[in-house]
Amino acid sequence: MRNLIQALKTSKRLMISPTLAKAYVESVSDLKINVDTKASDVKEILAMMFGEQPKMEIVGKTAIIPIKGVIGRGLSDIEKMCNAVDVNDISSNLHEATHNPSVEKIVFDVDSPGGNTDGLEELAEKIYHCSKFTEAFSENGVHSAAYYLASQAKRFSVTKSAEVGSVGIFMAFPDVSEAYAMEGVKMEVIQSGKYKAIGLEGTSLSDDQRAYLQNDVDEGHADFKNAVKRRRTFVKDEDMEGQSFGAKKAAEKGFVTGIVNSISDVIISDYA
Repeated sequence: MRNLIQALKTSKRLMISPTLAKAYVESVSDLKINVDTKASDVKEILAMMFGEQPKMEIVGKTAIIPIKGVIGRGLSDIEKMCNAVDVNDISSNLHEATHNPSVEKIVFDVDSPGGNTDGLEELAEKIYHCSKFTEAFSENGVHSAAYYLASQAKRFSVTKSAEVGSVGIFMAFPDVSEAYAMEGVKMEVIQSGKYKAIGLEGTSLSDDQRAYLQNDVDEGHADFKNAVKRRRTFVKDEDMEGQSFGAKKAAEKGFVTGIVNSISDVIISDYA
């Protein structure tokens, strides 16, 4: 996903497990597709690698909205087929379900390592203020940006094998200045303003630049924790330092409201 790859090389804030982000980028990079590959073949290849794209469905009076894969905004169709999900699509599904008179309950079916922060806060606000009963569900992983969204539902149920959390933000800056030096290259930067050209390839961050970026990350982390605590009121700050928890521990710590056997239990449950 171009947005994730770009963010890993720049000063973009990310809400995703670094190890899962690396694994995802590597899996996408391994794709063997060229300009001569037929569109139908591309779709078949991606479906074999990542599965079919999940769509919103309505079961009885419940709308099930998928949040599956790496989260981003403004994604291409190819990116969505590569196990990524667009916040704009989630928002459109939420709007459709909210205004559908036959829908009484909205369930977010989540399995995601997190992703970019673009549009995330706005979508979280829509989930939090949704006029209909909302519930998040997962039988797999709900990390970082995905937990930011799932935590805003009125109820959050997971199966025993789920893993939840990773509340935190990071930025990545590959410092290749030593590699440049070994090649006999020294990067000279003419800049106006000490924060200009932050992270330019071949340079290292100054102390002022590092402090500036750390403050940005800290502010984002504080907003993340506050968003979680307004709905999941029992979660403690000490448990939102980037760690993840299995279902039982997540329930004990207030990250989720209950443990169920499957999504079927969520669909048939009362709206309380």
